[in-house]
Amino acid sequence: MTTRNFYGRLLTLIAIVFCAFVLAGCGSEQDSIPNYGSDEIYIATTTEPQTELETQTETEPPPEPQTEPETEPIPFRHVDIPILMYHTSSEHSPGSLAELYVRPSEFERQIVWLIENGFTFVTFDDWDYLYRIERPIMLTFDDGYIENYTEIFPILQRHNATIVLFLAWNSIANHGFTEDMILAMNASGLVSFDSHSMTHPNLANISSDAGRLRFELYESRQHIYELTGRMPVALAYPAGAFNDIVKQMTAEYYRFGLSVISGTHNTAMDDFEMRRIRINRSTTLESFINLVSTP
Repeated sequence: MTTRNFYGRLLTLIAIVFCAFVLAGCGSEQDSIPNYGSDEIYIATTTEPQTELETQTETEPPPEPQTEPETEPIPFRHVDIPILMYHTSSEHSPGSLAELYVRPSEFERQIVWLIENGFTFVTFDDWDYLYRIERPIMLTFDDGYIENYTEIFPILQRHNATIVLFLAWNSIANHGFTEDMILAMNASGLVSFDSHSMTHPNLANISSDAGRLRFELYESRQHIYELTGRMPVALAYPAGAFNDIVKQMTAEYYRFGLSVISGTHNTAMDDFEMRRIRINRSTTLESFINLVSTP
């Protein structure tokens, strides 16, 4: 063997040993790497796991519910309300006081017209809510006659209409109106009883006598309350007569004072000078319609 061949074989052997060493090192490194599929992504083992808060999807807070702005109510102090003034009823003329006696048939025609034209019957118990009521109207009767029970009450029952009846307490017996009639009307819910004084005097004429005036205002209120269980809140001045003294003392016992000043009342007006529209026997339906339709 020549020297050249000897060195050639030695170099080849060294090269083979070197390559084997290199290949052995590479194999150990490959064994430490996980085997992932071709369509998977390798994530380094040093990556920190995500917390629950980090993995939640951020969402926008729900929008506040949209509400319609409240409509400003019409102040009840700015409501027009016709307050009608009646006394009693009869088909037959009773003589000198005939104008006080509206015919029952005419009264019923008036009630029907009011209903058909969208009016709502109210009493003083509805006063604070008038701005919610479509076309309010109040029907009032003075004194306390038996015909309020025999003629008017059946009409109210047929049409579910309400009235305010002002009692002159010491006079009702003279008109044939009894406590049993009052109780029956009160129980129906169709009649609200308020005061017309004890003996029906001209209150302005007795206003200088404080004791007498107080008797007329206070005692009538108490008698009505003891019988009906409802405290009267309104006084109709007998004959419509009043002055500042009468108004001042009326305010001690009542919330309202009704006059006979003619016209439609407005709730912005003086509560102790309330206007009324007088309805008489001679009031035709045409006149009635004009009276209740005119502010």
